[in-house]
Amino acid sequence: MPANTVIPIGDDALSTAVRMRLELELGLTYDVVKVTVLNGEVTLRGRMACPSKREAAKVTAESVRGVRRVLSDISTAYYMAGS
Repeated sequence: MPANTVIPIGDDALSTAVRMRLELELGLTYDVVKVTVLNGEVTLRGRMACPSKREAAKVTAESVRGVRRVLSDISTAYYMAGS
């Protein structure tokens, strides 16, 4: 059975599924993006330099079956050379 046909049941299982997808598809580990789930609503927290990767994390989390909504609290950090 393909992985995308499995529906995680419960917030803990959903959190694990989202974390696994973020790591497998985008290389984002838990130390970069924290995932919390409450009643099927996923919150992503973290900080990264690339706005497009931030959006990719949100889209990836939304694609996990069973996710009702994704809130992205990932800030993008811009670093200036020499600062």
